[in-house]
Amino acid sequence: MAMAALLRPEPAAAQALPQPVVQQRAARPDQLFNWYYAAAYGTGAYKVGEETVGVLRAPLGYRIREAGPDQWGVRLTFPVTAAFAEFDLTDFQLGRPTVAGLSVLPGVELEIPLAPQWLLKPFANAGGGWEFQRDGSAFIYSAGTSLLHKRPLDNGWLTALGGKLIFAGYNAGGEQSRLAALSGGGDIGFPLDMEIAGRQALLGVQLIGTVYFNRLEFLLPGSAEKEVLTEAEIALTLGVRKPIEFLGASFDRVGLGYRKGSDGLKGIRLVGSFPF
Repeated sequence: MAMAALLRPEPAAAQALPQPVVQQRAARPDQLFNWYYAAAYGTGAYKVGEETVGVLRAPLGYRIREAGPDQWGVRLTFPVTAAFAEFDLTDFQLGRPTVAGLSVLPGVELEIPLAPQWLLKPFANAGGGWEFQRDGSAFIYSAGTSLLHKRPLDNGWLTALGGKLIFAGYNAGGEQSRLAALSGGGDIGFPLDMEIAGRQALLGVQLIGTVYFNRLEFLLPGSAEKEVLTEAEIALTLGVRKPIEFLGASFDRVGLGYRKGSDGLKGIRLVGSFPF
């Protein structure tokens, strides 16, 4: 829970739900995760209401074929995520329930060159999540496509624009959540007079915004559901011009992002790439 402690919420001033409802929810922690968001968030921590979730994510994968002018690229993805949640229920003297979960979402991603510097990437993932405190589980899925445009400038700067449309959701312990979202963002890298692993270093800034068409829902134990409609993230990164491949995943930067959304969502996240 060290990561989650960074964003530990203050005790709730008042509970909006009666005690039996709070006790019922606290008895089924697998229903309290937003399983999809925890699996897709990345390594970091986020908070909404009295819920705090710390996340460790390994974006494993395997590249079957490189994209080229005359062929599509194909990647198998195998992201594995461990999540640690904490719920503040001290008003009803129920203690501070904690829950640890693991999710695995195998999938496939295509890389389709549309034109020079333009890349379309349809993807689909489906898998499971498991909560270890009371043996809960969830079925998690996502599908969508992203569009990426990269353009080097004459002064050596690198710029990128991206967009992503996604449909996703999960079923867990009788709870169902569905969402559709549209994300867009920009990235710029400034060349530095140094190298990292034999590659020219870049100082980067990226800004990403997301709109949820049917709300990102969080079922909390002691209050009404939280519903997030929008969120934005800004990140500062140190990267390289040529990505580094490791265990099937591609990394071209490392940095920290700060995310803030409607209805009290906020978090910090380790950034390893431009997510389009």
